[in-house]
Amino acid sequence: MNVSEMSGNFPVSSHEMTSGKCHFVLDSLVRENIKRLAPYTSARHQHKKEEGLLFDANENAFGSLVTPPFPLDLNRYPDPYAVSLKKSLSAFLKVKPEKLFIGVGSDEVIDLLIRVFVAPDEEILTFDPTYGMYRVSADISGVGVRSCPLDDRFQIDLSRFDQEVSAKTKIVFCCSPNNPTGNLLDENTIERLCKRFRGIVVLDQAYVEFSSGSSLLKKLDSLPNLVLLRTFSKAWGLAGLRVGYAITSPEIVAYLNKIKAPYNMNVISAYLAEKALKNQKKFNQWRKTIIEERKAMEKSLKQFGFKVFPSEANFVLFEATDASSIAKALVDRSKIIIRDFSKKLRLTNCLRVTVGKPADNKRFLTALRRLL
Repeated sequence: MNVSEMSGNFPVSSHEMTSGKCHFVLDSLVRENIKRLAPYTSARHQHKKEEGLLFDANENAFGSLVTPPFPLDLNRYPDPYAVSLKKSLSAFLKVKPEKLFIGVGSDEVIDLLIRVFVAPDEEILTFDPTYGMYRVSADISGVGVRSCPLDDRFQIDLSRFDQEVSAKTKIVFCCSPNNPTGNLLDENTIERLCKRFRGIVVLDQAYVEFSSGSSLLKKLDSLPNLVLLRTFSKAWGLAGLRVGYAITSPEIVAYLNKIKAPYNMNVISAYLAEKALKNQKKFNQWRKTIIEERKAMEKSLKQFGFKVFPSEANFVLFEATDASSIAKALVDRSKIIIRDFSKKLRLTNCLRVTVGKPADNKRFLTALRRLL
């Protein structure tokens, strides 16, 4: 069945791309039960009315027991597609709104992508070491996980990928800047990966605002199987709101909308994320300070004798003898918590520290110097 023939409110057309080895057809990747799924819809959305006498959703018409300090009706269900936030984000990114999907953090988008494209007898592939939620989401969905190690420079080795990928691999997850290594993945390699792989390529860009690289946003039309993930949790300072988003083809967005929870994004988070987009001055100031502090921290750690990995994120990975003991001592003696990755693939004796405020960074470095 062609995707355009599906019932429901999310008609999408088949999207094909032929380039070199790859003949990408979105319809062939989607799970059959998702193609047949009739999504939940609200009367309000069907009639495109968010005001008037709202007698359709069994809400409390008297109002809410909590009055927020901004103009929101908490007794009403939120816009199921966060249209206002999507419009603001569209203007900020200079992409069409139909290429955006708003999620409860990028973690929700990761979960939904797996549920759309990966059947129980199929698998995802990750380039390790990387963000752990790709594997966790796959495990929750009961699908396989295939691991392809990054090379010694923490870059993707396409020849190794060709050896590891299988006919059951439906999604490849990449992270750039990579967590926890901090480096940017080579963009030409990502493009080549998209063109030679028949499935979905997810590029997680949670830390892209701190990096010096471009973002592949302008390449989306020529790479229809590419999904960019972004978040408001890092550079925007809104981790407590849980707002993430995907930038991809309208066809993929339509499938994500089809299976998401009816009202996944709450009104407070959507409202405040939209407000944040209007505060560009402070955003740029914070980003500049964090990058300056990151460089200062890298310099200090090198002076301490540690091997420091170049970072394009808001954290620094460094290698230390007896790393686990250092991490524990920082907690016990100074109440400073950093992340111990010393038992992970290719991260022997490695620790990751977030770049904080200047005074807090100084406190961390002082405590670390005392331990040494």
